[in-house]
Amino acid sequence: MRLLIVEDEPFIAADLESLALDLGYGVVGIADSHARALDMAKTLGPDAALVDIKLRDGFTGTDVAQALKELSVPFAFVSGNTETLPAGAFGAAAVIQKPFTDTQIGLVLQDLAQRGRARALCG
Repeated sequence: MRLLIVEDEPFIAADLESLALDLGYGVVGIADSHARALDMAKTLGPDAALVDIKLRDGFTGTDVAQALKELSVPFAFVSGNTETLPAGAFGAAAVIQKPFTDTQIGLVLQDLAQRGRARALCG
């Protein structure tokens, strides 16, 4: 699985990247803003994404999630602002509250990988 990380805190982004790599997943990139996330999602074609809600340019992670949904890219929210999510959370595979555990991220990555494989099989 090739993962896009949408996170504006460098230490958290590095932690998520390290966890993903340790678990054998690839990381196509890290985006810290709405515009960068959309560009990377369109040009790099990730299989899945982890998305923070509050990015460098404000509460735009939900806009990123909507775009990922339209691109059929499965995603999960990883945020300290989960209370701002609407019911249904844009079809997110999971909503993980920060601070997170390695186990939580591992489980959600496993789920995202399965969803990505299912998406690939369905075309």
